[in-house]
Amino acid sequence: MTEGRQSHSLGAPVRDDWMVIGRIVGPFGVRGEVKVQLETDFPERFRGLKRAYLGADRSPISVLSARLHKSQALLKLQDIDTPEQVRTLIGQDILVPRAEAVALPPGHFWLSDLLGAAVYDDANAYVGRIKDVIRTGSNDVWMVNEGRDTILVPATKDAVVKLDVAAGVIVVARWAVQPPD
Repeated sequence: MTEGRQSHSLGAPVRDDWMVIGRIVGPFGVRGEVKVQLETDFPERFRGLKRAYLGADRSPISVLSARLHKSQALLKLQDIDTPEQVRTLIGQDILVPRAEAVALPPGHFWLSDLLGAAVYDDANAYVGRIKDVIRTGSNDVWMVNEGRDTILVPATKDAVVKLDVAAGVIVVARWAVQPPD
């Protein structure tokens, strides 16, 4: 499950204190509402949103109203009253502190918690670290990087032997990381 995409780099597992929940993609109407592309599996989280943070500098902004419309959220932000003002915000991420993330059911985790996790095959050979997660619709695919090589690993029950998010260690079936003959 995701609450959002996180920027990241290879190395230790990412434990960012912020989560991206959406991205401003344009104005809606003439009164300064912003259209938000959802970056969360929990669109309903926008309905109670009162404060959010914008962009890399995480500027706080009050959310005066929020509603869902088709596959997007529409927000009315404080001091944003015209489509022209909205256009200056296009492309900015909408973030919330990780402490305000939607509570997950037991056994679930944030995809961002996988970034940097060490991946081994079931013969205990080191494969690399998770660099990114690709959401395909049918199943996620992990981009595992070691050196200059990138291996794509399907995140399926057949491929994943052991997943220890807290320890940052994942064991996958050897067939899932071997190039085809």
